[in-house]
Amino acid sequence: MLKSIITDADFFGGEPKILSDISRYGSRGIILNNENMAGMILTGPNGFYKLPGGGIDLGERESDAFMRQVLEEIGYECRIIAPLGIVEEHKSRSNFCHISYAFIARIEGECKKSQSDHKSDFSISWMSLQDAAAVMDKSLEMCKEYSMRFMLKREKVILDYALEQINEGNISIDI
Repeated sequence: MLKSIITDADFFGGEPKILSDISRYGSRGIILNNENMAGMILTGPNGFYKLPGGGIDLGERESDAFMRQVLEEIGYECRIIAPLGIVEEHKSRSNFCHISYAFIARIEGECKKSQSDHKSDFSISWMSLQDAAAVMDKSLEMCKEYSMRFMLKREKVILDYALEQINEGNISIDI
């Protein structure tokens, strides 16, 4: 299972600082269509991609939060293939600790939203997992904004781990 910790040291060097208070819990991950293409969300004007996901509501299970976020953000119900693990983000400059539970899932049925129903500040692009990982590499190279760098690194860690597990035969994405 994935257990990754991202700190300021990943970007600026020095000793990692682990924050003791958790600010937010999230649930996110990779959503595949029937061609095993990953649904990546192109965010606003910065041109960076992210995985579907967001905050976990009080009393909500991590897996249910992920499925809800997929429906809200890209308009599909989904079936979870496998839990991937946890990514911790320790942002010492903003004193913010974010714990994300990661999953890989497949869409089910037809899209329940029209393109105009999607949030206006992003759109969905379907790409191979390898292309998604490459896009995250490019985004990380270009990004200079503090919090966004953590998000991009988190998404890259999740994609890389999933690719590794699929390639090693530990996760099957066969239909």
